[in-house]
Amino acid sequence: MEKRVVKHNGATIPFILHRKKVKNINIRIRPDTTVVVSAGGQVPYEKIEHVVIEKAAWIIHHVGRFEEARAVSGKREFIAGEIIEYLGRRYPLQVVRVENGEEVIFDGGEFRFYIKDEADYSLKEALFKNWSKKQAVLVFNCSLDRIYPLVTGDDIEKPSLTIRTMKTRWGSCTPHKRKITLNAELLKTPPACIDYVVLHELTHFRHRRHDAAFYSYLAGRMPDWKDRRAILKQYNLY
Repeated sequence: MEKRVVKHNGATIPFILHRKKVKNINIRIRPDTTVVVSAGGQVPYEKIEHVVIEKAAWIIHHVGRFEEARAVSGKREFIAGEIIEYLGRRYPLQVVRVENGEEVIFDGGEFRFYIKDEADYSLKEALFKNWSKKQAVLVFNCSLDRIYPLVTGDDIEKPSLTIRTMKTRWGSCTPHKRKITLNAELLKTPPACIDYVVLHELTHFRHRRHDAAFYSYLAGRMPDWKDRRAILKQYNLY
């Protein structure tokens, strides 16, 4: 089998070309959104490419339907072709079989799972959780370092940061313990949204309730906070 890519009208369609004994050129889309094209060994690649381009709209439509079904279920499967949201963007996942050195790698363009047994969901889930935890610590602390200077002149001590999964809120705070807690799921949202949540929680160190004074303080330090909150609302928790 060969990995191929066709570009048409600004869209990129990756597919797997499977040469076998068939009379026609057949296109199949797996539930993991992988596009598989089957064709006879003597069929010129130019003809196969032409058929894929002819079917481009159909392919894109059905790939989108599978992606929507995944989004509704909310459960990651960790299979090739799955889309993972990270810092406001969507990246494809590739699974690579290895004998040793099982790990998750993000190279800026895609996620790659290096794993011995591709069917071992539990291990893939554990590897991803470990990777996500490390990234969350790095990303969220960078956000706190970025946002804290906005409130340094207001007698707010820099808080400690904890990370956990929460089902109903993106963040919380405990002012008397100088602690902010951020939802691990924030890692899938844009950095601007993470910064908004951090400042929102820091604002509670001055104003406990969501009253006019709270929002006035917030707006004075982040004038576009409503835009950021609107983007954040597009992301579902559970």
